[in-house]
Amino acid sequence: MNSPSEEAATLKVRTVSIIVLEVHSTDLKTIDEQIRDKANKGAGFFNNVPLLVDLGELCEEFDLTWLLSVNTLLASRGFIPVGITGAPKSFEEEAQTNGIIIWSSKKAAVPEPAKPEEPQPEKDSVSPVPTTASVTQIIDHPVRSGQRVYAKGSDLIVMSTVNPGGEVMADGNIHIYGSLKGRALAGVSGREDVRIFCQDLQAELVAIAGYYTINEDLPSTRRNTAVKMSLKGESLEIDPLIP
Repeated sequence: MNSPSEEAATLKVRTVSIIVLEVHSTDLKTIDEQIRDKANKGAGFFNNVPLLVDLGELCEEFDLTWLLSVNTLLASRGFIPVGITGAPKSFEEEAQTNGIIIWSSKKAAVPEPAKPEEPQPEKDSVSPVPTTASVTQIIDHPVRSGQRVYAKGSDLIVMSTVNPGGEVMADGNIHIYGSLKGRALAGVSGREDVRIFCQDLQAELVAIAGYYTINEDLPSTRRNTAVKMSLKGESLEIDPLIP
């Protein structure tokens, strides 16, 4: 038994990756077919991965029985359903009563870029005040399998390799000067204007602002090459780092 001076539990804040399933139809058969196809291409990446069901884009009527069937379907495909978001308020109480967790549907606000101020006449004796540069997190060592690095509110630079099973995340851009063999997620707070740069693309998964591409879907002409990735619409564009 612990003594009074010893802590039995400690609360800590950690960042975890959660896959979001945006549901656009109540057709369970079609949902299953499309999820099975993605899961098969994922080469085990989606096994035992937490998944949040987003109902915000679903225009069809649904009930608790249907939602429970969705959760059962997801569990059978190896996902771990962790709750729902975007459901009507009238449905949330019933869902919570049946042990379904409700997540806030509010998305992280992306600040607008500051507009340059109009130049003002100044006295000769007054010098302009330099602006403070954004902080960039730099990792000098390889990112190991099972290790997760998150650059909150900044860019991330990895001077070495991101190994298979390793994960790097940033609210801003990601630069990898070694091989990207694991996962890289940029713009995790919702920014769509960020990019991912790497010297050797072998990634298990790459994502910008929630839109992702898995290893099986990487263009063959871009594998094992230096690339830059950006978001175009709802898909990732992967181009040579040097045109």
